[in-house]
Amino acid sequence: MTKPTLSVIIPMRDNVPQVWIEALAKVEGNVEFILVYPPEVPLLSNDDPRIHQITSPIRGEVVQRITALLNASGTYVLSINYDEYLYPKIEDVVVEYFQTFPNSYLFKLRQKFYPYGSQEKLLEESQPFTNLAKIQVRRAEDRHLPTTETLQEIPICPLENKFNLLCLIKERKDHHGPHQENFDKKVWRNSLVQEQINDIVKLFTLFGPFKYVPFWCADRLLGLGMQAKLYTKGLAKKGDIIGHILPFPEQFRTESNPPEFQYTTTNRRYVLAEVFLVKLYPQYGYLWNLVVGSLRKLVRLKPRKESLFKLRPFSNQS
Repeated sequence: MTKPTLSVIIPMRDNVPQVWIEALAKVEGNVEFILVYPPEVPLLSNDDPRIHQITSPIRGEVVQRITALLNASGTYVLSINYDEYLYPKIEDVVVEYFQTFPNSYLFKLRQKFYPYGSQEKLLEESQPFTNLAKIQVRRAEDRHLPTTETLQEIPICPLENKFNLLCLIKERKDHHGPHQENFDKKVWRNSLVQEQINDIVKLFTLFGPFKYVPFWCADRLLGLGMQAKLYTKGLAKKGDIIGHILPFPEQFRTESNPPEFQYTTTNRRYVLAEVFLVKLYPQYGYLWNLVVGSLRKLVRLKPRKESLFKLRPFSNQS
């Protein structure tokens, strides 16, 4: 296989149906798939050489996603979940987008949701997504234009916002707006992703052989980390447009988790991963506001019987 155009990384869990990987193999073109399983979870049957299956040393969303990203060799990279079905011609969309917007660093796929057990609908033939260059761009001032039929601009997060002590006593508001915090469901330039991943992995070592890897929150850790990387390298500044959200028809479909994996996200300790952001980029007040706001929510949580560090299977919500 030549250098892949796109690497698709997927953290796995147990009991993923065989039909899912069969649908994955129907994606066309020079695309590689890197599936990372928790320990002791059997690999799905597969004979597509583009699909690489890895077993992680420990269970956890962060370690599984980062293990996959470290193995991604494509020009571009996309992170999705084990219950999501890609548009078969996604490579064509990626190539066309970056030809149309060569100065962009990412674009977000349009998603359509289906209830658990909707296999027939999930596998229905997709509507073609073509002529990207002819789709109108919806800017901040174009509020009259429909969001589902236009290319919405994604501005960089306002990382330069000042630290606000009021986040200690009330909800923060500086995260409101059209910017995007998360990493998943977006196609990124992989060269920058690899730089960011290497920076994050170094933080996992506490001292000597002792390491700390958070269980949750790879999505926001990577998404905000990537944008801070753009800031620090001088590749983007306040107010810059760094990408777009695609319109419909959808480029991937998502099936709800089965009942046994329907976990609430209310009590997840996101701050256990978010502290890495201020350690990497202490100069950005937006990140301090995020961490302080998460700490405030943490101390307000009701006591629960489970241990703080009890590992649970993760859902597709982030």
